Amino acid sequence: MYITEQKKITETLNTIVEYINCMKMQSISESLEICINAVDAILRYIKNKKINFQVNYFEDLKKMMINNDNNLEQYRILVSKIINIIKKEKVRYKALFLPYKADMWTSMESIYLAAQKDENCSPILMPIPYYDIGNPNDIRLIYEKHRFPQKYKITDYQTYNLKAEEPDIIFIHNPYDGCNNLTRVPEMFFSKNLKQVTSCLVYCPYFTTASYTPGKSDFQYITPGIINADKIIVQSEAVKQIFLQYGYMEEKLVVKGSPKIDAVINAMKCENQIPVEWQEKVKGKKVFLLNTHLSYFPTSNINKNKYGDYAIRYHKEIMEEFIDNPDCALIWRPHPLMKNMLEDRFQECLSFVKDMERRIEESSNGVIDRNADYFPAFRCSDALISTYSSLINEYMVTGKPVLIFQKPLGKEANNRAPIKRNLNYFRIGENAISFKEFKQMVIENRDIMYDERMDMLRKAFLNLDGTAGEKSYWEIVNSIL
Repeated sequence: MYITEQKKITETLNTIVEYINCMKMQSISESLEICINAVDAILRYIKNKKINFQVNYFEDLKKMMINNDNNLEQYRILVSKIINIIKKEKVRYKALFLPYKADMWTSMESIYLAAQKDENCSPILMPIPYYDIGNPNDIRLIYEKHRFPQKYKITDYQTYNLKAEEPDIIFIHNPYDGCNNLTRVPEMFFSKNLKQVTSCLVYCPYFTTASYTPGKSDFQYITPGIINADKIIVQSEAVKQIFLQYGYMEEKLVVKGSPKIDAVINAMKCENQIPVEWQEKVKGKKVFLLNTHLSYFPTSNINKNKYGDYAIRYHKEIMEEFIDNPDCALIWRPHPLMKNMLEDRFQECLSFVKDMERRIEESSNGVIDRNADYFPAFRCSDALISTYSSLINEYMVTGKPVLIFQKPLGKEANNRAPIKRNLNYFRIGENAISFKEFKQMVIENRDIMYDERMDMLRKAFLNLDGTAGEKSYWEIVNSIL
C-alpha cells in the first residue's frame, strides 16, 4: 500500500467515525446509508488501485450497517480496528521527479539516486516539456527527454496519468508556473495543479544562492512553486534565515545542503576524460573555462550609453589573450538560453556572439561547450573566468580559482551573502587583476585565497561530502511516514 492510498482510505474511515458519532436515533437510517456508500467507495478504490489488503473487514462493516442493528458502539469499534490495521500496514511511496530542462537535472539527481536505493520507494523520472516563449511570434514546445542520461529509466509524460497514479512525493525544479517570460511548462504541471495530486510537493532549486538583496531578490522566494511546495530544499543555515524572513515555517525547509553540489563533488571524483572532440585543442595545456551568463550581453547593451558596451569589450580582451595562445586553451560555455534571447531582442549583440563563435571554432585552442552536462568542462579546466552566475558557486567547490568580470560586492552586501564570492579574483574594483595576470597566476599554480575560500564553502553548503541529496530525501520521507 502506498502512503497516499493509506491516507485516502484512513481519511474516509475517519469521516465514517464522525458520522457515527453524530448519529441520532431519528436520523440513523439516513446516516447509515451515507456510511455504507463510503465503505463501497473504499472497496472500489482498493479494487481499482489493486491494493493488497484484506477487504473482508470492509465487507463485515458494510454487512453490519446494512443489517441496521443500531449498535453505534459496535460500528465505532470495528472502524477503529480497521484504521489501526491500516496504520500498521507496511507502506511504500511513489516519488515522481519532474525535471524540464536537462541542464538543470543535477538539482535533483542525487535525491533520485537516494530514492533508487530505498527498497520502499518507487522512483519515477519523467522529464516534462516546456514552451520556449522568448519570442511571442514563435512559441515552440520543447521536450528534452533524449538529453537525460541514458542510464536512467525515463517515463514518457504522455503515458503517465497524474491523477490516477497519485504520486506520494513530487519533486520539481521549475517554481514559476505562469510567471517566467522565457520558458513555461504546460499548465497541468504548474505547482498549483501538482499539489492537488500528491501528499508532498518538493521544490529543488535549480540554482545555488550566493547573494541576497532585499527587494531585488524577492522573486527567488515568492514564486508560485515555492509558495505551493510542502518542502523546500535549502543549502545552508544562512539561506534558511532568508526564507524565514519571508514568513515560511521552519518545518517546510529541508536544510541539508544542495544536490547540485553533490553532483559537482561526485563528478570531480570521476576519471578526467577529455571529450574526444576537444582533445586536439586542450590536451596538455592549462585550460580556462569561460562562462557567460544569460543576461550579461543584454544588460550591457541596455546600459551602453552609460558604461559603454562592457560585455563586448571584456569578451574581446579574453579573445585577444587566450585564442591561439600556445600556453593555454579556452572552453567557452555560454548560457544555453542566451542565444535565443539575443535572437529575439538584441540583434546587435548577436552579431558579435556569432563572430566570437566562429573565431573560437576556427582557432587552434578554443572549443564551445554546448553539452547539457558541464562537468567534463569542470574536470578538464584549471580555472574559471565568469560573469556573476550560479555556476561560480558550483565551480568554487572544485577548489580551482575563479576570475569574475565584475567588481567585488560591497561590504554590506558581502556580509549578507550566503556565499562570500569576494574570496575569488576580480577583473575590476579594488585589487583587480587583468585576464593576462590571472592566466599567468594559474599557469604558475598560485592561489593565495584557496584555504580561506574552502573554509567559507563548508558553511555555505551543508554536507559538502556529497550527501546533501540523500539526507534531504530521508528527511522528506520521514516527515510523511
